[in-house]
Amino acid sequence: MARDLTTHLPENTIRNRIFDKGGNFIYTSDFATSVAVGGIPGWAVLRALGERESMGTTAQGEDIWRGNELSPAPTSHTAIPMPDSAGEQMTVVGEHANDTSGGVGVKTLRLEYLDATGAEQTEDIIMNGTTGVNTVATDIRFINDMYSLTVGTNGVAVGHIKIYKTGSVGLVYNMIALGGNKSLVPHRMVPVGKTLVIQQWHATEAQSKRVAFRLRSTDMNGVLIPGVFCFKDIIYLKQDSLGAEIHVKVPALSVVKVSGWPVTSGAETSCSWWGYLIND
Repeated sequence: MARDLTTHLPENTIRNRIFDKGGNFIYTSDFATSVAVGGIPGWAVLRALGERESMGTTAQGEDIWRGNELSPAPTSHTAIPMPDSAGEQMTVVGEHANDTSGGVGVKTLRLEYLDATGAEQTEDIIMNGTTGVNTVATDIRFINDMYSLTVGTNGVAVGHIKIYKTGSVGLVYNMIALGGNKSLVPHRMVPVGKTLVIQQWHATEAQSKRVAFRLRSTDMNGVLIPGVFCFKDIIYLKQDSLGAEIHVKVPALSVVKVSGWPVTSGAETSCSWWGYLIND
């Protein structure tokens, strides 16, 4: 039986009761909150965050992530490469020796990924400092998120931590920046058997360098177009912050990301987006 949480909510939310098909009480609040707490079967919230310091003026645009800070530099720090659709084994490595199981930084972390079929999976990694640790999984199709599980006295990563294709250190797919415990890479692949409906997104520029932020995904009109990132919305900003409400359908196996086109070098940017992930 569902637990009635109305005693913990403001009076004005108690009227907004939500019931399942059988008439059983699920939750009482606005719809978004009900989804976020798991009160709507088959619905979940998918969200992503990103940031990038000192952007360039690459004609193809630059993904909002801090890959340009990695050492050695990845093959491309402007656009994150796509793993093979058949899946790959990957390697996790830190840039500082203290991000290790016995160190003061990140000791263990979790990967949230999609396998070759597009199904959601997780794998936990025991860090070994600047020595790479290979994933057990050999069929990783896309890294959706990575974050710390245990840390030492520093509380956060001492250096950058990255994940790349095993044997190809330049093909970096995601990272945790030093001083943090979670990836700030706004890329997500929609899992198989699900549809994403993006609800809102947000962008910021902090150095008075005008940037065209573009939300994009590898589909159009609900149809998958693998490898082709089509624009879904645009925000122009110069030392400002702005959010926009949109309702964009994104099919399974499409990749969503945010990229920027600055007019001059040195822009400092951040972004976020969220939407409903719905079982097909």
